[in-house]
Amino acid sequence: MVNHTAEIDWHYPRTALAQGYLDTLRAGLIASLVLFAPRRKGKTEFLLDDLLPAAEAAGYLTVYCSMWQNRSDPLAALLAALAEAAKPKTLGAKLQHRLLRPFKKTSLEFELSHVGKVKAEAEFNAKDGGSQAQLQRLPELIDSVVAASKGKVLIAFDEIQHLAKPEFQELVAALRTTLDVRKKSVKTIFTGSSRNRLQMMFSQIKAPLFQFSQSTDFPELDAGFVAFMAGAFRQATGRELVLEQANAAFLALGSTPGLFHDAVERVMKMGGVDIAGVAQGVLAEAREASGYAQRLLGMRPLDREVIRVIVARAPLYADETRTGLALAIGLEGEPLSARQVQVAVERLLAEQIIYQVGRGVYEIEDHQLGEWLLAAPQMMGGAEMEGD
Repeated sequence: MVNHTAEIDWHYPRTALAQGYLDTLRAGLIASLVLFAPRRKGKTEFLLDDLLPAAEAAGYLTVYCSMWQNRSDPLAALLAALAEAAKPKTLGAKLQHRLLRPFKKTSLEFELSHVGKVKAEAEFNAKDGGSQAQLQRLPELIDSVVAASKGKVLIAFDEIQHLAKPEFQELVAALRTTLDVRKKSVKTIFTGSSRNRLQMMFSQIKAPLFQFSQSTDFPELDAGFVAFMAGAFRQATGRELVLEQANAAFLALGSTPGLFHDAVERVMKMGGVDIAGVAQGVLAEAREASGYAQRLLGMRPLDREVIRVIVARAPLYADETRTGLALAIGLEGEPLSARQVQVAVERLLAEQIIYQVGRGVYEIEDHQLGEWLLAAPQMMGGAEMEGD
C-alpha cells in the first residue's frame, strides 16, 4: 500500500558503524581516521547523516568541509566552515560570504565568545593554494571552534585526496602542524576516493598529514541495505521488489549504493519491479559515460597490456609475464625488460589508473574500470585496438 502522507526515509542508517568510529577516537590512542572508498559508495551521506549527528549527540562540536566545495581554493572553504562553527549565530552568512568571495585582499574582524575579537587579513589566491596570511588564520579559527565547544571537536574532511596536488602542499603542512598539537581536543575524520592520491599525501612531505591516523577501508553495504531500500520502495509505490533479484542487481552494480539508488528511482518512474533489467541499463550507461573505452584506446599498447596483467593478478615482473607482454605488443624473441614494464607502471601511477599495494603489486584505482575490463576482455587485446 502506498503511503501518501508520511515522508519516506531513504537513508539507510549505519548507527553501529558510526558509534564504532567514535569509540575508536574516544579511546585516545589515535586522533584521526582515514576512510577510503571509491566514489558513490556513500561516504558523504554517512558523514552527514550518521557520524556527525552521533558525534553531536556525544557532545562534540562538529565541522564538515568538502575539499571539492571550492576546488581551486579549498582553504577558503575550510576557513568558512570553521568560522561558521565558531561564530555566534548572529554573524551568519555575512562572514561566510566575505570568506568565500573572490578578492585580492581584505580584513576580517569579528567577535567570538570565549575568545574576543579575532582579526584576519586574507589574500585569496587560487594559484598558490592559499597565502601565508590565510594559513596563519587556520590555528586561530580552530582554537575558536574549540573555545566554542565543550572541549570536544570533530572535523570531517571529505575528499581529502584533492589536497595531494603540489599547489596545496603548504595547506597540508599547516593542517598537519595545527591538528597535531591539538589532537587531544580536536578529532578528525578524513575521507578519500583515490588510494593513489592518499598514498601521495602520506609521503609527499617529511611529516605526513596522517602521521597519527588509522587508515581503513569504508565497509561495503550488504543485503541489509538492499532490504531497507526494498522496504522504502514498497512504501513509495505499493509494489514489491523480489529481494533475490534486488540483491543480484546490487552486486551487478558493484555494490555501489549511488548506482543502486539510480536503478530504484528508474524502476519507480517506469513502473513494474524489474530491478535486475533496469540495473543492467544503469550499469551500461555508467560505463558509457565514464569513457573507459576511449580512455583505453588513447593509451599506449604496453600500458593497456600491463593493466590486463594487473586485473588478472599475474606476477607483473615474472619472466613469463614479460614474455607475454612482448608478444602482446608485437615483439618476438626477447621478453620485455623489467625497466620497460616499470616505465609503463610509472605512467599508469601518474595518471591515477593504478595504485601500489606492495612491492611489485598494484591494483586498479577505479574499481568500476577494473570490472569493465573483466566484462569486456576483447578490449584488452592489442590486436583489437585500432590506431595502434
